[in-house]
Amino acid sequence: MTTNNPDEEERTFVIAGVNGDIGQEFAKRLVDHGRLYGISRNPNKSSLNYAHICVDLLKSENATSAFNKINPTENLVYVHLLGKFKFEDKNHPITDKNSDGIDDDIFETNVTTFRNVAPILIDYLKKRPRAKLKLVAIGSTSDLYKIPFWQSFTHAKNELRKEFRWLYGHPENFGRVSTLFIDVSTVAGTQLAGERPFISKDFCLTPKDIVEQALPYLLDDRQSCLEMSVIKPNPAFFDANYLVNHKTKARWYQDMYGDSQKRRLKGSNEQDEQRTI
Repeated sequence: MTTNNPDEEERTFVIAGVNGDIGQEFAKRLVDHGRLYGISRNPNKSSLNYAHICVDLLKSENATSAFNKINPTENLVYVHLLGKFKFEDKNHPITDKNSDGIDDDIFETNVTTFRNVAPILIDYLKKRPRAKLKLVAIGSTSDLYKIPFWQSFTHAKNELRKEFRWLYGHPENFGRVSTLFIDVSTVAGTQLAGERPFISKDFCLTPKDIVEQALPYLLDDRQSCLEMSVIKPNPAFFDANYLVNHKTKARWYQDMYGDSQKRRLKGSNEQDEQRTI
C-alpha cells in the first residue's frame, strides 16, 4: 500500500466482491463515509463514485498489486464478500482434487482469497504503528448446524472465522484490529435467482436488510470481535424437524427445480453420508 500524504482522519473502505448484490449495497452506504475502493474480478458495473480495482485475489501477487493502488488512512476497513456456495449431495458432486472432502472452489474463493490479503494487512499494521484495521465478512446462520449439503461452505466460513480471530487476538495487533462477522439467512438477489429460482421470497432477506442492520457495527470505532446474525424469521423454523436431512434436501430440490423435484430426487440416496471435515 502506498502511504504518501494520507488524510489521517478519513477512513478507507475496501470492499472485495463489490460487484455482488451485498457488495453494491455496502458501497452505496459507505461511499459517503470515507474513501471507498471496490475490488472484483470483473469490470465495475456501478455508477457510484468509488475507485474500482479489477483483479482476481486467488493469486497472492494479484492481491499485492491491488493493494499497491490503495492509499490508506490510519483507519482501514476491509470487507471480504468473496466466496462461492454449492449445494452438495450425490447428484451435485464436489470438486476435490486434494481429497480432503472439501470442495476446492468453495475453499479457495472464500478462504484462500483472504489468506492472500492477510499478509498485506499485517504489513500495513507493522508499517503504521498508529493504524487501526477492521475486518468484515459474511457467513451463514446455518453454519451453526452440521448440514451435510453445504459442509464445504460451512468449513470454509469456519476457517475464515479462525483467521479473523487470530488477527484480532495476536499480541502484536491487539487493540488495533476489530472484526465483524455477519451471519445471514437466505438472501434474495442474483445468486439466489440462479441457484434456487423456485424459492418463495416471503422470508428472504434483501441486501438492504443486511446492510441496514450491520452498518452501525461496521462504523463503530470501538475495538471489538463481534459475530452477529441477521434473519427474517420464518414460522417453519419452529418445526422440530425443519433441519432433518431428508426434509432439508427435499425443500432445496423444490426450490431448485420446482415441480420437477420428484424426478430429480428419484434414485438419490436420502441418507447421504456425512463426509468428515
